Amino acid sequence: MFFSYSYSIDPQVSNNKRYVFILDASGSMSEKWDGKTRMAVAKEKLIQVLSGLPKDASVGLVAYGNRIAGCQSARLYHPIQRGGASVVSQKLATIVPAGSTPIAQTLQVVGEYLLNDQIETEIIFISDGVESCEGDPKSVLYNWRQSGKKFRLQILGIDIDPKGEEDLKRLSILGEGNYFPLKGPEDYDRSFRKIFSHLQTTETNGNFTNIPLTLPIDSSLPTTPNTGKIQIVNILPYEDGSENGYIVNYEYSATQPTEYMIQFYLYPADEKHRSFPIPPLRERRMGDLVSQKIELKLGKEGKGKFVVPLPPGKRMKSSLELWDMTGVPKIIALSEEKPIHDKSNFDRNEK
Repeated sequence: MFFSYSYSIDPQVSNNKRYVFILDASGSMSEKWDGKTRMAVAKEKLIQVLSGLPKDASVGLVAYGNRIAGCQSARLYHPIQRGGASVVSQKLATIVPAGSTPIAQTLQVVGEYLLNDQIETEIIFISDGVESCEGDPKSVLYNWRQSGKKFRLQILGIDIDPKGEEDLKRLSILGEGNYFPLKGPEDYDRSFRKIFSHLQTTETNGNFTNIPLTLPIDSSLPTTPNTGKIQIVNILPYEDGSENGYIVNYEYSATQPTEYMIQFYLYPADEKHRSFPIPPLRERRMGDLVSQKIELKLGKEGKGKFVVPLPPGKRMKSSLELWDMTGVPKIIALSEEKPIHDKSNFDRNEK
C-alpha cells in the first residue's frame, strides 16, 4: 500500500536561493516501484514539493530522456523564473521515460544556462542510475567551482546498486550537498524534509499539513496549435586573436506570443551513413554531433546569433530548431541546413 507522509512549507518564508530540479526521464524510470512506475512516484513527489514552495520562489527544470533516445537528450524545460513552480509542475505532467543517462551533459546544460556567481542555486537531482554516456560529471562540477558558480547539489538515488551509490555520493560531496538513497516511495518525504528544512513550519502533534499532489491547469495557456518558422539568415566569419570562427545569425516567427527556445546544432558535413531517415520536426540524434547551443526568447518573433569557434580545415553543417516552451516543450519548426567551412574556404566561395 502506497503511503504518503507529507510535510508543510511555510509560504511566508522566502530567501534568495534559487531551485533547479533535474529529473531522470531515462527508460528505466518506467519500471514498477511499489505498484507504480518510478516516474509516476517522482512526479507526484515533485509536484507536492513545488506546490508548497513560497509563491515567489525562483524555480527551473532540466530533464534527460523524455521520449528522446540516445545520449543527446539533456534539455532545459524551464529557465529559472520567479514564481515558476506552477509552470514547472505542468511541464512535469506528461514527461515519458526513454533513452540513456547523460548526467555530465545534463549538468553542462544546468551550468551554462542556470547557475551564476551571485546567488546560490539549490539543485535537486532525482535519478535511478549513473552516467551511461561516457561523460565525466565530476569534471563538470569541478569546473563549476573553478569558475565561481554558487550551487549545492542534492541527489536522490532511486534503488541504486552499491557501486552506483558510491558514484552518486561522490558527486553530492563535490556539490557540497547530500546523497539520499530512495529504497521506497516513503523515502522521498524524509529526503525532502531535510533538503527544505529551512522552509518548513513547525511540526504539530507529530503530523505535518498535507500538501496537494495536483495543481489546476493554467487556463492562460493557449489552446490553439502554435506554428512557426526559423531560418539561418547568414553565416559570417570572425577572428579574435588566434581564434577563428563564425557568427550564425537567425530569425524566427510564430503565431503565439509566448516563450521559445532556439537550439543550434553543428555537425560534420560528411555524415556517417544512416540506414533510416531523421523524422520531420525532430532534433538530430547523431553520435558525431560536434556542438549544441541554446538561446531563450520571448515573443512571437525575434532574431539572434550563435558564435561558433571552428578549427581550420573543418567542413561543418548547421541547423536550428524552434521549440515552443508553453506546457510540454515541443519543436514547431526546423531551419534548412547551412554549410560552415573554414575561413579560407569561405574566401574562395565569395570570389
